[in-house]
Amino acid sequence: MQPDNGPGRFTIDITVPYADQSRNDVLLSEWQRQAGGLVPAPPLSLPRRSEGAYSVRIRQRPIGGLVVEDQYSDAVTGSTGGPNGHLEDRVVLHATFRGSWLFTSARRTSMVGAGLLCVRRNDAPWDFEVQRGTRALMLHVPARDVDLRGPGRLATAAQDTLAARLLLAHLRTCADLPGDPGHAARNATVELLNGMLRGQCIDDEAFSPALVTAAKECIEVRLLIDADLTPRVIAAALHVSVRTLYRAFAHEGTSVMGYVRRRRLERARAELTSTCWTLSELAARWHFGDSSHFIRAYAKEFAETPSATRRRSLFSRGGE
Repeated sequence: MQPDNGPGRFTIDITVPYADQSRNDVLLSEWQRQAGGLVPAPPLSLPRRSEGAYSVRIRQRPIGGLVVEDQYSDAVTGSTGGPNGHLEDRVVLHATFRGSWLFTSARRTSMVGAGLLCVRRNDAPWDFEVQRGTRALMLHVPARDVDLRGPGRLATAAQDTLAARLLLAHLRTCADLPGDPGHAARNATVELLNGMLRGQCIDDEAFSPALVTAAKECIEVRLLIDADLTPRVIAAALHVSVRTLYRAFAHEGTSVMGYVRRRRLERARAELTSTCWTLSELAARWHFGDSSHFIRAYAKEFAETPSATRRRSLFSRGGE
């Protein structure tokens, strides 16, 4: 999941000249002005230089009550965690795509460079240093939801492991989902994170439910915009093999393409009763070959024709 490329405006977008005598105060006051309490600011310290400026950009997105942030930062030092400190009740994941983070506590030091991620408990204080031009993703989760043990309460992993790839792909596809889908995405995020920490994501029984959840969310996002939404496309988006995707769906009572087709028909049915689009327009919109193909698939799925559904809907509304 590469940061700074998604839709929507930045939650924080700040540039401060390094030569400004009040640069640290300016940074924190502008941070507070732009984000308020939405993105809690850690204590930060900018280096003193005669030229240039420090930039930070953060795009924050919700996952059913969790928070994921796409981040860009130039060189800065700071601190986080500890009793009554910044995000002290959280477990925090950092995935670095460019540059590096250096975390230091009383018990250990960890460098998180490009291609790595770390997960750490924030109930003890940490100092950190960010390299200039660092791009990263941060996820914070309530500590009670995460099983993170061991010395220093910090774990690291390569981003190209199967478990890490699936988690990052899930974060890319599920942010900003409202209501029940958002709640399901939150639960899947926690499950994937704990599975990665336990090294269990390659076990089918633990891995398949989370993969199916991630796949369904990926399908929902791309259902309308991607005419060629095949198992290969979905598997590539989730960074797993097609065979792994098929195995995950084995207990769903439908195939991957069967699920895609059913969701397109369900979405078309909702629009059939709420819009004036013709059957040909609906068929094209939901990527059926033609109206005849759409009508046959619809009748097979719902045991009535699209026209019958529309007439019944109009009758129930009093012939509007």
